[in-house]
Amino acid sequence: MDIGPALAGRLELDMLAGLIAGLSASVHCLAMCGGIAAAIAVRGAGNANARRRIIVLTQAQLARVGVYIVLGAAAGAVGWGFHDSQPPDLARAVARWLSAAILMAAAFSVLDIPVFGGAGGRMAGRIASPLTRRLHHLHRLGPFGLGLAWGLIPCAMVYLATFYAGLTGSPVQGALVMAGFGLGTIPALTALAGGAASVAALLRHAAWRFVAAALLGGLAVLTALGQWGAHGA
Repeated sequence: MDIGPALAGRLELDMLAGLIAGLSASVHCLAMCGGIAAAIAVRGAGNANARRRIIVLTQAQLARVGVYIVLGAAAGAVGWGFHDSQPPDLARAVARWLSAAILMAAAFSVLDIPVFGGAGGRMAGRIASPLTRRLHHLHRLGPFGLGLAWGLIPCAMVYLATFYAGLTGSPVQGALVMAGFGLGTIPALTALAGGAASVAALLRHAAWRFVAAALLGGLAVLTALGQWGAHGA
């Protein structure tokens, strides 16, 4: 298996695409994971000051991002099998258009418009439920274990990002996409748990949702036109 860029894409664009998706998904993350972030910070630091809570939460979030990187590498390996079995031009075209569709689906999700009526997320949740029911055991590993469990909790945006990572056709590129995605979700959740209520309120504002959706939509258009990253190579 070629673990390098299967589509001769630019690695920095893969990570940047993931980072843009992660930053744009922050409004979704605050709604879905804000409570989890706050609970981890309080559980790990107790009555300690805000600085200690942020340190604990950062440890958990880095573990969460580590899970995303593994998922991205695995998805990229699966995608490599598809690319390797198809004519190169066909594989690139399919990857490009599917990637654009996924980015548009993420844009709709940011606007709280469920794609396919949310059926995809419900199905994925049912598939993942045997695993997620056992995640509570990971709390014994402290903030790191809580972060691992957090990274495996079913989430529509994570599913979309992982699918996008798989379309790169490379474990390295897939890992970079998910690394960027995970890092992009950290600032908003850290601000919330650290007590920066004004930042969290700003990100929850409807205007930010439209900005985030527009960023994802614009990235989708560029991808479809072959002007962005590996999928258009």
